[in-house]
Amino acid sequence: MADMLNISTRKIYSLLQLANSELNLEHQPYLVPNTKIVKEQISILTTNLSLTPSDQYVNSYERQLIMDICIALPLKKWTLSEFQSLFNVSRNTVLRNISDLKKREKFKPEFSKKNGFEFKESLYESLVHVYNNLVKLRYSNNYPNHFIRIFDETISHSKLLLVSKQLQKMCEESLEKPISASTAMVLTFFCTITSLYDAQHHISEPNKLFEDSDVIALKNRIEYNVSEDFSVAIKESLSLNMSIPMKLFFTLQLLSISKEKDTHFNSHAFLDLLILSERIVDLFMNNAQIESNSGDKKKLTREVQTQLKPFWYSVNYKSITEYEYLYHAHTFENLLNGILTSLADDTLYKNLFNSGLLPDQITILSMIFYNFSLSHGKIKKLKILMVTSLPIYSQNLFKSVIKKHSSVPCRLTIRHWDNTDKSLTDINSFDLIITELTQVNSNRPTFLIDNELTDSEFERLNNVMYQVYGEIYKSSSTKS
Repeated sequence: MADMLNISTRKIYSLLQLANSELNLEHQPYLVPNTKIVKEQISILTTNLSLTPSDQYVNSYERQLIMDICIALPLKKWTLSEFQSLFNVSRNTVLRNISDLKKREKFKPEFSKKNGFEFKESLYESLVHVYNNLVKLRYSNNYPNHFIRIFDETISHSKLLLVSKQLQKMCEESLEKPISASTAMVLTFFCTITSLYDAQHHISEPNKLFEDSDVIALKNRIEYNVSEDFSVAIKESLSLNMSIPMKLFFTLQLLSISKEKDTHFNSHAFLDLLILSERIVDLFMNNAQIESNSGDKKKLTREVQTQLKPFWYSVNYKSITEYEYLYHAHTFENLLNGILTSLADDTLYKNLFNSGLLPDQITILSMIFYNFSLSHGKIKKLKILMVTSLPIYSQNLFKSVIKKHSSVPCRLTIRHWDNTDKSLTDINSFDLIITELTQVNSNRPTFLIDNELTDSEFERLNNVMYQVYGEIYKSSSTKS
């Protein structure tokens, strides 16, 4: 049943338990295996369960994220029994979730009778941790009701929704850059939780989280003005006060989430990022062998710099590590990794990103380069030579598989084996040789076809092509 409905087995049990509870109240027999469901049961369930909220169940992953947030910024003492009550699950289920959380290197829950479950990380790290967990929950329909229960139901879902819509409008009007409804809701929940936590622990001094120079820099940003306006909305609708540290942290999230309109493109503050962007683009053009005019190159540099700005904020302040809508163009990710490796000793790069870029950030930059390459010439293709005596239908099958299912760009040449070397004088000019013949000699990587063609063989071929292509880019980057 779980497979057919594409939901978890645990949720099936939860729904069946709920259904049988309704049937019991109406003095009807339970739903049990190998027993036909009668019309009276269907009528009762259709009537009663249609009035039951469908978002009460949370899976194990979502439950752990919510528990994680509760422990990181506790609004009350969290014990096993409190988590049982929050999620309406058994003690063993909570124990399993806590056990999974304890397997991590950081943010391992520790228990004390006085405070319940706690993390030992700093406040700043906890704020980042909470925000990133909320981002992971952004597409779940289940978490709002549970957080409202965490707030002791003093804050309604409708008010949170109203405030999040106000935030969307503020961003569009002030930053000229709209944010999604899910992102606005995440920010709203984050500000609600942190403000409630702040009210209990009184984090009133900005320098508890930021250096004095950072406070001045963040307050000069237009995003800080949005945080000021949003704090008024929070005050009016939810009766909560956002302290200056929370406004500064909120400003960081806006800087990390939303790429700016580049009104500061030529400002001195981002001149280093512009220079670094030019170096990355130059290396990309050289390694990918793409030709373009100076105008297109300048536009690409601008796009890279625009994206590096929020990356700099997020890496420098460790403010966000979760990003939306990532497309993995592995070829360009390999190329970009090679470029950044070659920049590892570059003083400017080390000063701006002393720990390097995060994997998701590399993915985003590779998407920019991939999009640029689609309209600005061809990138280097993997040159494949197939030397074979296989029949034509087998050759055509290889041709289709390579053309339609390869993860790398390639050009295939097929030559029939005639027991002479005349047609193979240029064999070593190819990047990869495919053959079923052991007589073929080459110093190039060779894929030997198995006696029987299977899906696993084609998968193996695809992996070999990907590895060979990656090595070509790696060597190109080294030469550059």
